[in-house]
Amino acid sequence: MLDELNAELNNSIFLDSGLRLDLAYECCDLSIAHGVAILQLLKTNQDISALALFRIQFESVVRAYWLLMVASNLEIQKFEIQSADELLQNVKLPTAAGMIAELENVAEINHIVEMFKEFKFYSLKYLHSIVHSGRNSLLQKRIGLADSQRLVIVKQVNGFIMMAAQILLRHADKEKYIHHINEKFRSCFQMQCDITAE
Repeated sequence: MLDELNAELNNSIFLDSGLRLDLAYECCDLSIAHGVAILQLLKTNQDISALALFRIQFESVVRAYWLLMVASNLEIQKFEIQSADELLQNVKLPTAAGMIAELENVAEINHIVEMFKEFKFYSLKYLHSIVHSGRNSLLQKRIGLADSQRLVIVKQVNGFIMMAAQILLRHADKEKYIHHINEKFRSCFQMQCDITAE
């Protein structure tokens, strides 16, 4: 799935219309790169590192949608760097929760925002503890991940990769390709109908 998606992305010419789109594209690229790294880490049983990166992948794709859909021009300007000294400045930007709250007002991506909200509700605090070497990190390191848990994570990682790819393909006038990938590689993704109450 990733090979086919990467081939399509590499053969695409994206719409170019300034800093907002450039930043969204960069976040998409980050989210896809993080996703690929997570899959590699899971293959080598480096579960804690994979889970820490999982949160970062999620936040990268949320940031891409936020930058594209709702960030103000002033917020976009905060990403412009004029000198190396500015890299050390602490610039206040919305958290994942704040970005998701702002995205709730964008009807066009309601289905994506609902997925963000569900992921935030079920996973963000747990992954926060993993990222900061909290209790969950230490417990998870001892317990490890069951194969069934790995499979769910892989499918969710693939889902975030596709959310990022959706922005890129849409701006390459290839949005229909997303449906092709979803149909051809259905088993690679966790769809809403796959989620049980348990």
